[in-house]
Amino acid sequence: MLRMLEKYFEPTVIVTTLGAIIVFVFADVVARFAFSTSISVANELARLSFVYMIYFGFSYCIRERRHMRVTVLLDAAPPALRRWMLLTAELVFLGYSIAVSWLGVVITQQSLERGKILSATQWPTAVLYAAIIFSGALSAARLMRSVYRIAVLGDTHLAPQQDL
Repeated sequence: MLRMLEKYFEPTVIVTTLGAIIVFVFADVVARFAFSTSISVANELARLSFVYMIYFGFSYCIRERRHMRVTVLLDAAPPALRRWMLLTAELVFLGYSIAVSWLGVVITQQSLERGKILSATQWPTAVLYAAIIFSGALSAARLMRSVYRIAVLGDTHLAPQQDL
């Protein structure tokens, strides 16, 4: 069960939010052209769905090793140096992900303390900012696994992981 959750969590979130965006935007377009009105909740929910889709896409790309990186120096490096360069890069990215997650917590707390709400749904803006926390934490977990694979198992391949 845990393996299935680990394998399908981000794709499920991404596909679900993309489907929600399509439904919300379509409903708003129909409402505008057929009834000369707008569905403000649909716009806001589409925006929320888009934010979650993008942020969970980050961790999915890390898991699949498809995030953007420049590999000119890695490709030219001998295998022993390549491993250390890749490990250093992943550790820096891990530090960044932890910082992003922590700052997401700070931003979310501040929005809750200030009582900020989304205009159409009347939900706290913390719902929007929570995507930063979840994505940063999930990205950090994915990067910790990558660091383990490089440091302990010696995996220096940049191709997508095949063990899932």
